[in-house]
Order: sequence, then C-alpha cells, then structure tokens
Amino acid sequence: MLDAAEEVFGRDSFQAASMEEIAKRSGITKALLYQYFASKEGLYEACVERGREHLFDALSAAVASAPLGTPKLVAFVEGYFDYIVENRGSWWLLYGEASSAAINAMRDRNATLIAELLAESLLETGRTADPDTLALLAQSLVGAGEQVGRWWVGRPDVPREDVVAKFLAVSAGSIEAVYRGASAPA
Repeated sequence: MLDAAEEVFGRDSFQAASMEEIAKRSGITKALLYQYFASKEGLYEACVERGREHLFDALSAAVASAPLGTPKLVAFVEGYFDYIVENRGSWWLLYGEASSAAINAMRDRNATLIAELLAESLLETGRTADPDTLALLAQSLVGAGEQVGRWWVGRPDVPREDVVAKFLAVSAGSIEAVYRGASAPA
C-alpha cells in the first residue's frame, strides 16, 4: 500500500492523488485503505514516517564509524546527500505537502542530531556553546540542507561531490561563526 501511495503521491501530488487509484494499485478496496489509514493525510503521514525511518537508518549508518566531532558532521552531510541520490524518486516525501507534525518531527530529530554532533566537535577543541545557540545553528543547517536537497533533486547534472563540498563549505562558515562565539570551559 505504501509503495503504491508513494508512486501516486509522487506523480500527482498530495492534493491531486486519488485514494481510489492507490487502493487499486494496492489490490484492495478504497474502504479497506481508509480502514487502515483513516484518511488520505493518514496514508501520506505513514509514507513520510517510512521515508523518515529509512533516512535516519541511513544517517545512523553513515556516522556510526566516523570519529567524534567534525568527521561525524561530515559523514552526516555525506550520508544525507547519499540518501538523496539513492531516493531521488521519493525524496520529496520527506518534506511533503501534508501534516506539518510528522515533517516537523523529522526536522527536529535532524536538528537534535546535528546539535549533538556540533557539541561534540566543540568539546574536542575545549569549547562549549550555549544550547540555544547550537539549536539555532542546527535548525539553520537542517533548513539549508533541505533546500539544497530540493534544488539538487532537480539538478542531476550537478555532481554529488560538488554539492557535498559546497554545502560543507557553507556550513563550515556558519559553524565557525558560532565557534568564534563559543567559550572555553572555566
């Protein structure tokens, strides 16, 4: 059901997608589809949740073997863009049109992980940063990464290595600006 829904949502958009077509492609009745998901939004959220789970599995695998600090952040960014490469056809789903609750939960989880990676990187240099500053920086990087991902999905002619290197350069500037304001432990 979710595969069929992703295909139809991806082709037609959330608004234009037909539950009847999704049911038909799934080999079930529309009534049964509603019984499982209650609404089109419920089905869409299930698709988002599955995509989000796959993204976090990929990101966890990407950072698992990287050394603490900056290398983990680099591995995170590389893992993110690798995920986009591997899921160009359904990547849109993660930042889609339906319920903001599911999508915002994913953004917050990304930002929390990035803030943790930034905090580790600061500790390596003997510095700390205010949690609100780290949260703001992490949210900024998540938003920027999402927008660069949206742009890049439509630009398969731009090599992954270029996108990763340039995104890391932009991110490094932001990170360094925060690090300059970070303090050494007392």
